[in-house]
Amino acid sequence: MENARINVNQLFALIVLFEFGTAIVLPIGFVSEQSVWISILLALVGGRLLYLIYDYLYRQYPSLPLSGYIRKIFGNWIGWPVSLLYLGFFIHNDARVLRETGEPLVTTAYDQTPLFAINAFLMIAVIYVLHKGIEVLARTGEIYLLIMIALGFFGNVFVLISGVMNIDNLFPIFGEGWKPVVESAFRNILMFPFGEMICFATIFPYLNKTQSGRRTGVIALICSGLILSFTHAIEISVLGANIYGRSTFPLFLMITKVNIADFLQRMDAIVILTLIINAFFKCTINCYAAVSVAADLFHVKKPQKLVMPVGLTILFSSMITAGSWTEFALKGKELIMGFFLPLLSVIIPVLLLAVHQLRKRFGLYRTDSKGE
Repeated sequence: MENARINVNQLFALIVLFEFGTAIVLPIGFVSEQSVWISILLALVGGRLLYLIYDYLYRQYPSLPLSGYIRKIFGNWIGWPVSLLYLGFFIHNDARVLRETGEPLVTTAYDQTPLFAINAFLMIAVIYVLHKGIEVLARTGEIYLLIMIALGFFGNVFVLISGVMNIDNLFPIFGEGWKPVVESAFRNILMFPFGEMICFATIFPYLNKTQSGRRTGVIALICSGLILSFTHAIEISVLGANIYGRSTFPLFLMITKVNIADFLQRMDAIVILTLIINAFFKCTINCYAAVSVAADLFHVKKPQKLVMPVGLTILFSSMITAGSWTEFALKGKELIMGFFLPLLSVIIPVLLLAVHQLRKRFGLYRTDSKGE
């Protein structure tokens, strides 16, 4: 691991920006229709529980990254291939985030620019920052979180002043009953974006205070969850549940409806900046997780050496992962949301927790359970 340290404020900024990611732009949990904002709040409860599991495992092995304590708990014969599975997932998931960023930009603002060029420019920025190290990324996150707060404040003020909101669009709250709301929360939204927090298991070892990660992370999750719920509620109140569910990028569509006295119009830049900033941090953190796991598995002393090959793999994977946006969305729902995220974000961490407790209880570790 590199010799770096980040503080709790920087961890807070990274978690909030990561959780926003593309989830603030794309429609999520359409099964619950106009009650999606409630589904986000329910999923937040599950997200907090998952985070507490990740934090507990980190506290047992504070100097080891995710792949390190997987091998420690499961043993090398099982832990190494499981860690390799995480490496492949981080690369593929980052490629998906990159594609989810490039497609809206090409569709809404850069229609004459090739998708590959958009993705390449974003990945160049990711590679540059990771070459500088995790500390630079964390300090950058503190600055851009303030920018995001300003963009969100002005964007919401413009929507409120323009008078395009219709609160009636949020009712009836449980029009189809509780089942779709709960299903949307725990089958979809818990996985995306809260389940993706597993990649922070590679960042926790850089905290300057081991015990501070739990409280800071939970507060960051609550803040990001409340803001996501509020944002999607506004989108539904402006667009209606039907258009929200059918729209590819509802946040962009909502902001185009802002018209204040025929003077302030076309606030597209707010959404574009929001997408670019949040997606940059999500891409960078996923890429760093892949680099960290690869460096640990293949005993590379300087992880920066792997940034370029991992970054290029992610870039080209983003182009070949699907032939069209429809195919991309379908694969994401069936493969990522339906299989890999539940497996890698919920099932394996819970198994790690259970096996660790059993081995610790019956003294099955060869060395101290907190050893490196």
